[in-house]
Amino acid sequence: MTELLRAEHLVKEFPVRGGVVHAVSDVSFAVEKGETLGLVGESGCGKSTLGKLVLDLIPPTSGKVWFNGQDLSQLKGEALRSLRRGMQMIFQDPYASLDPRMSVGQIIMEPLNAHRIGNNRAERKALVCELMAQVGLRPEFYSRYPHQFSGGQRQRIGIARALALNPELIICDEPVSALDVSIQAQILNLLGDLQRQRALTYLFISHDLNVVRYLSDRVMVMFLGQLCELSPTEALYAAPRHPYTRFLLESVPQPDPTRRDEQRAILTGEVSSPVNPPSGCRFHLRCPFADARCGSEKPELIELEPGRFCACHHPMKG
Repeated sequence: MTELLRAEHLVKEFPVRGGVVHAVSDVSFAVEKGETLGLVGESGCGKSTLGKLVLDLIPPTSGKVWFNGQDLSQLKGEALRSLRRGMQMIFQDPYASLDPRMSVGQIIMEPLNAHRIGNNRAERKALVCELMAQVGLRPEFYSRYPHQFSGGQRQRIGIARALALNPELIICDEPVSALDVSIQAQILNLLGDLQRQRALTYLFISHDLNVVRYLSDRVMVMFLGQLCELSPTEALYAAPRHPYTRFLLESVPQPDPTRRDEQRAILTGEVSSPVNPPSGCRFHLRCPFADARCGSEKPELIELEPGRFCACHHPMKG
């Protein structure tokens, strides 16, 4: 497969009163063309920040991102603007991500206008109507406004807007977390169909492990700004190698009335602050397998077996 996206040693720190928020700390990964790479972790672990760093929506404190072999840090002005046509984002909140003063047609046409796609307004309107049909919106919705739609329909508008520039890579930032379960399934199926039709590549960010398993080829796990594990999806769900991944999977509700809470692994201890993260492995204060080394030495992300990476001094057996 051909590599589409590469991030190396990404760091993002936000200054706050009394310190610095360590949102993303030395994260490296690559995404191949046509695949879906899932990104999971607790709320506040840095998933969305990482997605914005990939698109250069916020500048990294350090580290670099390459898209189609081009270093984003070396591009400015029109060169960066042109490259960004190939990278788009679907946002988490289908209510806040759409301008309430713009109609559906105006929202989807906005990127076409910005990049001067189409020879005239009639041609752009035809492109918009085609995009609406692809995401399951009727053409008579063209002049309606966001408040006239349900959450699922609004997210379809956001997807159509992301597709307008015919991108190669789409960052899906928790695109179904604000939707009802039945609507989630519809949107996930739509994303899968669009990927096959358009040869899209996804970085799919979510805290819902069931959703990530359904859509992803590989999964990355983050904890407190750092990458814990990277693995093919089924291998990770069958036998997690990092203790934190195990606890995440144990937290997924199971529709089994015979399963008792005593049979589940439950995390203990206090949640660490990203303003003052612990030394060594950031998970060691809550890890039942931690020792003195875990508290003093940061574990490196190493390949335990082909395609399976883990940042742990004591990885679990596969």
